[in-house]
Amino acid sequence: MTAIHSDPAIALRDPDPTIVLRDLEKRIYARACEAGLVTTGDVEAGTGAPQSEIRAAIQNLRTLHLVRETEDGDGRFVAVSPESAKLQRLAPLLGELRRLQARTETMRTAYDGFVHVYETAAAERSRRAGIEVLPNRGDVRRTINGLAASSTTEVLTSHPGGPRPQEVLHESVARSRDLLERGVAIRTLYQHSAHFDVGTTAYVEHFTALGTQFRTLADGFPQLMIFDRRYVLVPLRDPSEGATLVSDPSIVDFATAAFERAWVAATPFRIAYDQRKVRETSEDVRHSIMRLLVTGEEDRRIAARLGLSLRSCQRHVAQIMKRIGARNRLHAGYLISQHDLLNRPLPDSPQELAS
Repeated sequence: MTAIHSDPAIALRDPDPTIVLRDLEKRIYARACEAGLVTTGDVEAGTGAPQSEIRAAIQNLRTLHLVRETEDGDGRFVAVSPESAKLQRLAPLLGELRRLQARTETMRTAYDGFVHVYETAAAERSRRAGIEVLPNRGDVRRTINGLAASSTTEVLTSHPGGPRPQEVLHESVARSRDLLERGVAIRTLYQHSAHFDVGTTAYVEHFTALGTQFRTLADGFPQLMIFDRRYVLVPLRDPSEGATLVSDPSIVDFATAAFERAWVAATPFRIAYDQRKVRETSEDVRHSIMRLLVTGEEDRRIAARLGLSLRSCQRHVAQIMKRIGARNRLHAGYLISQHDLLNRPLPDSPQELAS
């Protein structure tokens, strides 16, 4: 219901901007409610207001359906309940609102009809430019199988994130065997943490014997697959949702160069247990952790970046702090920078660091 204020300065306007409800309308309406039937003369006697103002106020109340004249036309009028007046006043507005909503929906539908046209054209432009989005895992799987089947020289793959899921390894067995049997070379990069996964190590051992080359690196390489140096497949921002297939030569060359840089920096995947190699790998991981500690990364992000479990990452951080004598993470960052530990072997004890 429209509120009625006695203060003219804060009088509220009806949807019709020509109507202003003031104290006089409130007084007339109150008198009509009390008397049941009133005339203009009754109101003049009761309010003392000039006749012209009273007539204008009564007309405002009629417009708002708060009073109505009696059916016999004798000049008397009665008060109408605010709820009934509100319904009468708002009915046309609500009808107009419904018409506007229907018109809005019609316009929305009309615009939606162009979405498919736009997206189809955009996809075609991307395809001509050498970029194709594969929106889901099924599309990615079919594309990988197709590209592998047509490859004739080399397939390069890099998989950060630690040990490979068993279902992924199992899925790639037949595809990798077919490539090797046809004389297609395969080179694969993993992170160091893959060394400590039984399933990944067994996979590497099996395919190393068949001719695949595996290397590992602590950090610093992207996830990608390169086929014959003609196509590169990279994950979308959310890898679970698909990937992007790129055939533009400049981008493929860029991706291949990134892979080759990582490959040169990586070390061969250690299959048989070698204490010296284990130590070297662990030290490499710790140096990568120190680089990230200096930048202020949290343990959870460091673990994800290096393909480690959170617990393993925290054990490495504790070992680093112990060996350099750091009181806390901030102190560790200071000591790492102060003693240039990113470019030298990690000391075995704080005493060695001080010497």
